[in-house]
Amino acid sequence: MSNSFSSRRITISYFAAEEICKLFGLPLDVTSQALGSAVEKLIFQNGKEASTPIVVQQNPPTGQLNKSALAAMAQTYQGKKEAA
Repeated sequence: MSNSFSSRRITISYFAAEEICKLFGLPLDVTSQALGSAVEKLIFQNGKEASTPIVVQQNPPTGQLNKSALAAMAQTYQGKKEAA
């Protein structure tokens, strides 16, 4: 029986690295080896769940405006403008 394994090099964004650090309570200036270990741990902890399909929520069409949100933004703007 041979003990062989393969490794992969991945690149993650700074924001993803921040989230990993927050998730595992690591400082933001953690070494790359420790960050890689945290990513490995995350993969192996959630590996069984990865085989289930991920449901992606559909965003509403961009042509439809959220009128209540726009009205609230306009009121806030008017309030700031009058206060100045």
